[in-house]
Amino acid sequence: MRQLFDNSTLQNSFLSTGYVQVPILSAREVSYLLTEIGKLCPDDNFNPPSGKKYRTSYHCSFLDKNLDYKRQAFSLIKEVFNPYLKRYMPDFEIVNANFFVKPPHSGAMAIHQNWTALELEDTTVTLWCPLQDVDAHNGGIHVVPGSHKIIPHIESVMCPPYFKDFQKALMEKYLQPIPMRAGEGLIFDDGLIHWTPVNNSEVARIAVQIFCVPSESTPFLYLFNQDDPEYFEKIEVDEEFFLSQSITEYDCPSAPLEKSGLCREQEPLYF
Repeated sequence: MRQLFDNSTLQNSFLSTGYVQVPILSAREVSYLLTEIGKLCPDDNFNPPSGKKYRTSYHCSFLDKNLDYKRQAFSLIKEVFNPYLKRYMPDFEIVNANFFVKPPHSGAMAIHQNWTALELEDTTVTLWCPLQDVDAHNGGIHVVPGSHKIIPHIESVMCPPYFKDFQKALMEKYLQPIPMRAGEGLIFDDGLIHWTPVNNSEVARIAVQIFCVPSESTPFLYLFNQDDPEYFEKIEVDEEFFLSQSITEYDCPSAPLEKSGLCREQEPLYF
Protein backbone atom coordinates (compact mmCIF):
# COMPACT_ATOMS: atom_id res chain seq x y z
CA MET A 1 0.00 0.00 0.00
CA ARG A 2 1.35 3.40 -1.00
CA GLN A 3 2.28 5.71 1.86
CA LEU A 4 0.06 8.71 1.04
CA PHE A 5 0.69 10.87 4.10
CA ASP A 6 3.86 11.55 6.05
CA ASN A 7 1.73 11.45 9.21
CA SER A 8 0.84 7.87 10.16
CA THR A 9 -2.33 8.92 12.00
CA LEU A 10 -3.65 10.63 8.88
CA GLN A 11 -2.59 7.64 6.77
CA ASN A 12 -4.51 5.17 8.94
CA SER A 13 -7.59 7.35 9.16
CA PHE A 14 -7.62 7.88 5.39
CA LEU A 15 -7.32 4.16 4.66
CA SER A 16 -10.18 3.40 7.06
CA THR A 17 -12.75 6.09 6.19
CA GLY A 18 -11.51 7.37 2.82
CA TYR A 19 -10.91 10.93 4.01
CA VAL A 20 -9.17 13.19 6.52
CA GLN A 21 -10.10 16.69 7.67
CA VAL A 22 -7.10 18.99 8.13
CA PRO A 23 -6.33 22.69 8.65
CA ILE A 24 -5.22 24.43 5.46
CA LEU A 25 -5.72 28.18 4.97
CA SER A 26 -5.44 31.01 7.44
CA ALA A 27 -8.19 33.64 7.64
CA ARG A 28 -5.87 35.99 5.75
CA GLU A 29 -5.41 33.49 2.92
CA VAL A 30 -9.16 32.90 2.69
CA SER A 31 -9.70 36.65 2.43
CA TYR A 32 -6.99 36.89 -0.24
CA LEU A 33 -8.60 34.17 -2.34
CA LEU A 34 -12.05 35.75 -2.09
CA THR A 35 -10.62 39.07 -3.21
CA GLU A 36 -8.80 37.50 -6.14
CA ILE A 37 -11.83 35.48 -7.23
CA GLY A 38 -13.75 38.73 -7.51
CA LYS A 39 -11.27 39.90 -10.16
CA LEU A 40 -11.82 36.87 -12.41
CA CYS A 41 -14.26 36.84 -15.33
CA PRO A 42 -15.65 33.43 -16.24
CA ASP A 43 -18.20 33.30 -19.01
CA ASP A 44 -21.00 32.41 -16.61
CA ASN A 45 -20.21 35.17 -14.07
CA PHE A 46 -20.04 32.45 -11.38
CA ASN A 47 -23.83 32.32 -11.75
CA PRO A 48 -24.85 29.83 -14.46
CA PRO A 49 -28.38 29.92 -15.87
CA SER A 50 -30.80 27.53 -14.22
CA GLY A 51 -33.32 25.28 -15.90
CA LYS A 52 -33.53 21.77 -17.29
CA LYS A 53 -31.77 22.61 -20.54
CA TYR A 54 -28.55 23.54 -18.72
CA ARG A 55 -26.10 20.93 -17.50
CA THR A 56 -25.46 22.38 -14.05
CA SER A 57 -26.80 25.03 -11.70
CA TYR A 58 -23.39 25.68 -10.15
CA HIS A 59 -20.15 27.12 -11.48
CA CYS A 60 -17.15 24.84 -12.05
CA SER A 61 -13.97 26.29 -13.56
CA PHE A 62 -13.34 23.22 -15.73
CA LEU A 63 -16.77 23.55 -17.38
CA ASP A 64 -16.43 27.25 -18.17
CA LYS A 65 -15.78 28.32 -21.76
CA ASN A 66 -13.35 31.13 -20.97
CA LEU A 67 -9.91 29.55 -21.36
CA ASP A 68 -8.07 32.59 -20.01
CA TYR A 69 -10.18 32.45 -16.88
CA LYS A 70 -9.48 28.73 -16.45
CA ARG A 71 -5.72 29.34 -16.58
CA GLN A 72 -5.94 32.24 -14.14
CA ALA A 73 -8.05 30.22 -11.73
CA PHE A 74 -5.69 27.24 -11.88
CA SER A 75 -2.60 29.41 -11.31
CA LEU A 76 -4.23 31.16 -8.36
CA ILE A 77 -5.32 27.94 -6.68
CA LYS A 78 -1.99 26.19 -7.26
CA GLU A 79 -0.04 29.16 -5.92
CA VAL A 80 -1.96 29.10 -2.65
CA PHE A 81 -2.54 25.37 -2.10
CA ASN A 82 0.53 23.58 -3.45
CA PRO A 83 2.68 24.25 -0.35
CA TYR A 84 -0.06 22.75 1.85
CA LEU A 85 -0.48 19.71 -0.38
CA LYS A 86 3.27 19.09 -0.15
CA ARG A 87 3.11 19.45 3.63
CA TYR A 88 0.57 16.63 3.94
CA MET A 89 1.26 14.57 0.80
CA PRO A 90 4.78 15.33 -0.47
CA ASP A 91 4.65 12.71 -3.24
CA PHE A 92 1.49 14.08 -4.90
CA GLU A 93 1.02 16.70 -7.62
CA ILE A 94 -1.87 18.97 -8.59
CA VAL A 95 -3.32 18.13 -12.01
CA ASN A 96 -6.59 20.04 -11.99
CA ALA A 97 -8.05 22.75 -9.77
CA ASN A 98 -11.44 24.43 -9.78
CA PHE A 99 -13.62 26.94 -8.07
CA PHE A 100 -17.05 25.48 -7.36
CA VAL A 101 -19.60 28.21 -6.73
CA LYS A 102 -23.18 27.44 -5.72
CA PRO A 103 -25.42 30.51 -6.11
CA PRO A 104 -28.03 31.15 -3.38
CA HIS A 105 -30.83 28.57 -3.42
CA SER A 106 -29.18 26.67 -6.23
CA GLY A 107 -26.31 24.33 -7.04
CA ALA A 108 -27.78 20.84 -6.79
CA MET A 109 -25.19 18.15 -7.55
CA ALA A 110 -25.71 14.45 -8.11
CA ILE A 111 -24.31 11.87 -5.72
CA HIS A 112 -21.11 10.67 -7.32
CA GLN A 113 -17.57 9.38 -7.15
CA ASN A 114 -14.81 11.21 -8.97
CA TRP A 115 -13.55 9.87 -12.29
CA THR A 116 -11.06 7.02 -12.27
CA ALA A 117 -7.69 8.36 -13.41
CA LEU A 118 -5.18 5.59 -12.64
CA GLU A 119 -5.18 1.82 -12.49
CA LEU A 120 -7.67 0.51 -9.95
CA GLU A 121 -5.01 -0.58 -7.47
CA ASP A 122 -3.64 2.96 -7.15
CA THR A 123 -5.08 6.04 -5.47
CA THR A 124 -5.86 9.58 -6.56
CA VAL A 125 -7.19 12.17 -4.15
CA THR A 126 -9.21 15.35 -4.08
CA LEU A 127 -8.56 18.26 -1.75
CA TRP A 128 -11.81 20.16 -1.07
CA CYS A 129 -11.69 23.46 0.80
CA PRO A 130 -14.63 25.82 1.43
CA LEU A 131 -13.98 29.56 1.61
CA GLN A 132 -16.76 30.11 4.15
CA ASP A 133 -18.14 27.98 6.95
CA VAL A 134 -20.28 25.19 5.48
CA ASP A 135 -22.76 22.62 6.69
CA ALA A 136 -25.80 20.79 5.33
CA HIS A 137 -27.72 24.07 4.99
CA ASN A 138 -25.46 25.87 2.53
CA GLY A 139 -24.13 23.11 0.31
CA GLY A 140 -21.47 21.54 2.50
CA ILE A 141 -19.97 18.21 1.54
CA HIS A 142 -21.50 14.86 2.56
CA VAL A 143 -19.67 11.51 2.34
CA VAL A 144 -20.30 7.80 2.83
CA PRO A 145 -17.38 6.81 5.08
CA GLY A 146 -15.52 3.76 3.84
CA SER A 147 -17.30 3.68 0.48
CA HIS A 148 -13.99 3.88 -1.37
CA LYS A 149 -13.52 0.22 -0.41
CA ILE A 150 -16.89 -1.18 -1.50
CA ILE A 151 -16.09 -2.31 -5.03
CA PRO A 152 -13.18 -1.61 -7.41
CA HIS A 153 -14.62 -0.28 -10.64
CA ILE A 154 -14.26 2.41 -13.30
CA GLU A 155 -16.07 5.70 -12.77
CA SER A 156 -16.26 7.55 -16.07
CA VAL A 157 -17.67 10.55 -17.88
CA MET A 158 -21.39 9.93 -18.53
CA CYS A 159 -21.21 6.40 -17.10
CA PRO A 160 -24.13 5.59 -14.75
CA PRO A 161 -22.83 4.88 -11.22
CA TYR A 162 -23.30 1.42 -9.77
CA PHE A 163 -25.41 2.94 -6.98
CA LYS A 164 -27.86 4.73 -9.30
CA ASP A 165 -30.80 2.59 -8.14
CA PHE A 166 -30.36 3.26 -4.42
CA GLN A 167 -29.36 6.92 -4.24
CA LYS A 168 -32.40 7.72 -2.09
CA ALA A 169 -31.18 5.25 0.53
CA LEU A 170 -27.71 6.81 0.41
CA MET A 171 -29.20 10.23 1.13
CA GLU A 172 -31.52 9.00 3.87
CA LYS A 173 -29.19 6.62 5.71
CA TYR A 174 -25.55 6.80 4.71
CA LEU A 175 -24.40 10.21 3.46
CA GLN A 176 -23.00 12.09 6.44
CA PRO A 177 -22.54 15.88 6.41
CA ILE A 178 -19.09 17.16 7.36
CA PRO A 179 -19.35 20.67 8.83
CA MET A 180 -16.22 22.64 7.98
CA ARG A 181 -14.78 26.02 8.82
CA ALA A 182 -13.59 28.38 6.12
CA GLY A 183 -10.10 27.30 5.04
CA GLU A 184 -10.33 23.75 6.37
CA GLY A 185 -9.47 20.98 3.95
CA LEU A 186 -11.03 17.61 3.29
CA ILE A 187 -8.61 15.24 1.53
CA PHE A 188 -10.48 12.23 0.23
CA ASP A 189 -10.05 9.17 -1.95
CA ASP A 190 -11.63 9.81 -5.36
CA GLY A 191 -13.50 6.52 -4.98
CA LEU A 192 -15.40 7.89 -1.96
CA ILE A 193 -19.14 8.39 -2.57
CA HIS A 194 -19.92 12.04 -1.87
CA TRP A 195 -22.43 14.79 -2.53
CA THR A 196 -23.08 18.49 -1.97
CA PRO A 197 -26.73 19.59 -1.78
CA VAL A 198 -28.39 22.86 -2.76
CA ASN A 199 -27.03 26.01 -1.14
CA ASN A 200 -30.06 27.16 0.87
CA SER A 201 -28.37 30.32 2.15
CA GLU A 202 -28.62 33.88 0.84
CA VAL A 203 -24.97 34.11 -0.28
CA ALA A 204 -22.87 32.13 -2.72
CA ARG A 205 -21.09 29.06 -1.39
CA ILE A 206 -17.55 29.00 -2.74
CA ALA A 207 -15.21 26.02 -2.50
CA VAL A 208 -11.91 24.99 -4.05
CA GLN A 209 -11.59 21.48 -5.50
CA ILE A 210 -8.15 20.12 -6.38
CA PHE A 211 -7.42 16.81 -8.12
CA CYS A 212 -4.07 15.24 -7.18
CA VAL A 213 -2.11 12.22 -8.38
CA PRO A 214 1.16 10.54 -7.37
CA SER A 215 4.08 12.50 -8.80
CA GLU A 216 5.46 9.67 -10.92
CA SER A 217 2.10 8.68 -12.45
CA THR A 218 0.47 9.56 -15.77
CA PRO A 219 -3.27 10.12 -15.26
CA PHE A 220 -5.84 9.23 -17.86
CA LEU A 221 -9.54 9.55 -18.55
CA TYR A 222 -11.90 6.69 -19.30
CA LEU A 223 -14.50 7.58 -21.94
CA PHE A 224 -17.78 5.74 -21.78
CA ASN A 225 -20.03 5.27 -24.80
CA GLN A 226 -23.61 4.23 -24.14
CA ASP A 227 -23.80 2.76 -27.65
CA ASP A 228 -21.03 0.29 -26.80
CA PRO A 229 -21.06 0.01 -22.99
CA GLU A 230 -18.75 -2.98 -22.65
CA TYR A 231 -15.68 -0.93 -23.53
CA PHE A 232 -14.01 2.30 -22.47
CA GLU A 233 -11.63 4.44 -24.43
CA LYS A 234 -8.61 5.44 -22.36
CA ILE A 235 -6.80 8.72 -23.06
CA GLU A 236 -3.87 10.27 -21.23
CA VAL A 237 -4.60 13.60 -19.59
CA ASP A 238 -2.46 16.20 -17.89
CA GLU A 239 -2.65 19.71 -16.52
CA GLU A 240 -2.93 21.17 -20.02
CA PHE A 241 -5.86 18.92 -20.94
CA PHE A 242 -8.04 20.36 -18.18
CA LEU A 243 -7.01 23.91 -19.08
CA SER A 244 -7.45 23.77 -22.85
CA GLN A 245 -10.07 21.11 -23.56
CA SER A 246 -13.81 21.09 -23.17
CA ILE A 247 -15.38 17.92 -21.85
CA THR A 248 -18.15 18.37 -24.44
CA GLU A 249 -15.62 17.33 -27.08
CA TYR A 250 -15.50 13.86 -25.52
CA ASP A 251 -19.21 13.17 -25.05
CA CYS A 252 -20.64 9.83 -26.01
CA PRO A 253 -22.89 10.17 -29.08
CA SER A 254 -26.11 9.08 -27.41
CA ALA A 255 -25.86 11.47 -24.48
CA PRO A 256 -24.35 14.81 -25.50
CA LEU A 257 -23.90 17.47 -22.86
CA GLU A 258 -25.81 20.68 -23.22
CA LYS A 259 -23.73 23.69 -24.15
CA SER A 260 -23.49 26.27 -21.40
CA GLY A 261 -25.13 29.59 -22.16
CA LEU A 262 -23.61 32.97 -21.42
CA CYS A 263 -25.15 34.92 -18.62
CA ARG A 264 -23.65 38.38 -18.88
CA GLU A 265 -27.16 39.78 -18.91
CA GLN A 266 -27.76 38.45 -15.38
CA GLU A 267 -27.08 40.36 -12.23
CA PRO A 268 -23.55 39.79 -10.92
CA LEU A 269 -23.16 37.34 -8.08
CA TYR A 270 -21.76 39.11 -5.04
CA PHE A 271 -19.60 37.03 -2.72
